[in-house]
Amino acid sequence: MILSPTKTAIGSKKILVKDLFDNQELINKTGITNVFEAIESTVSLAHQACLKLEPFIEKEKIEVCILVTQTPDYFLPANSIELAHKFGLSENCLSFDINQGCSGFVQALCLIEKLLSSYNNILLVTADRYRSKLNKSDRSTNAVFSDASTATLCKKDQELGIIFEDHLTDGSKKNLLFHSFEKTENDGYLHMSGAEVWMFTKTKVVKQIVKAINFCEENNLQINGIYIHQASKVVVEGIKSSLSSEMASKIYENYAKYGNTVSSSIAFLLHDYPLNVDGENHVNIFAGFGVGLTSSVIVYGRKNYEKNQ
Repeated sequence: MILSPTKTAIGSKKILVKDLFDNQELINKTGITNVFEAIESTVSLAHQACLKLEPFIEKEKIEVCILVTQTPDYFLPANSIELAHKFGLSENCLSFDINQGCSGFVQALCLIEKLLSSYNNILLVTADRYRSKLNKSDRSTNAVFSDASTATLCKKDQELGIIFEDHLTDGSKKNLLFHSFEKTENDGYLHMSGAEVWMFTKTKVVKQIVKAINFCEENNLQINGIYIHQASKVVVEGIKSSLSSEMASKIYENYAKYGNTVSSSIAFLLHDYPLNVDGENHVNIFAGFGVGLTSSVIVYGRKNYEKNQ
């Protein structure tokens, strides 16, 4: 699986966190000074990212369109269907949505890796407008989340792909990060128990990342970069402090630039820090985690790594 250079779009309304909350300690903790809000629909925001990708792809060859979003414009049909039409994809294109958040990009890649046994070109789009779900007085959410989208073309390849994956799903903790249909639950707004979600990350996700690192070390694979969900400064720095200094130095970050863009955050990292898999034993680690609570960690590199030891 070859990943094309990722293209991005972000909400056009830039909001300074200091204008939302006069609390420098909060800003220092999250590391986020501004967030972005979209005035357009989710499909329109997704379309913006696709249009930026258009000059670099052959649109007529796209056979599958996948949209990862937790802020659909409507419940049916799948929002990817309108996106495929708006972007001018073939009527023979298979289109469907994935209702997943901060682990959605990584989980979609795992699904795409399997689908590429039957298809050659799959368009992966992420788009979330979490700001439409927020209580304006809730600091834990309103000071971190941004509206954004990304578009990446995934192509069949015999050499590159996912060579390790590890997943975790804990539905018993779903109430730590949820948005209900019922306005009786948190008045219909998004709820996030930040401290508890961070504890999940610290006790569960870090172990998965370490497991992926150990896999690489055991197989003499060189880790070029570690792409983790950009939740906030406290989360990213917390993960880095749990790893060796060498591994911590390989973790990319851009939360200060964009805020927490949910399903788009790892793809935004790929935009800012393009993949490097030039060497025969070079790999990269992706780690998505959050709502569910779920976590997915993969190693991306050359499938014939065993021959290169």
